[in-house]
Amino acid sequence: MTKTKMKEAENMPANTDKLSVEKLQEQLNTAKKALTEIIFFSQGCYASEYFASIAQKALAAIGIEGSGDE
Repeated sequence: MTKTKMKEAENMPANTDKLSVEKLQEQLNTAKKALTEIIFFSQGCYASEYFASIAQKALAAIGIEGSGDE
């Protein structure tokens, strides 16, 4: 972990409230749905396959199943 990241972590509150966690989970689920739809609707379209590959990499980066990276 870099020094900058360590400083950021030190300044974060020790407790994260339940509402914040729920909000982040909702955002993650929305991103997952959007990325999986990009992949699905891009299949078979040559120009769109580029965007599908980006979506797959994004899903893999956030650790979502279905990214083709598991």
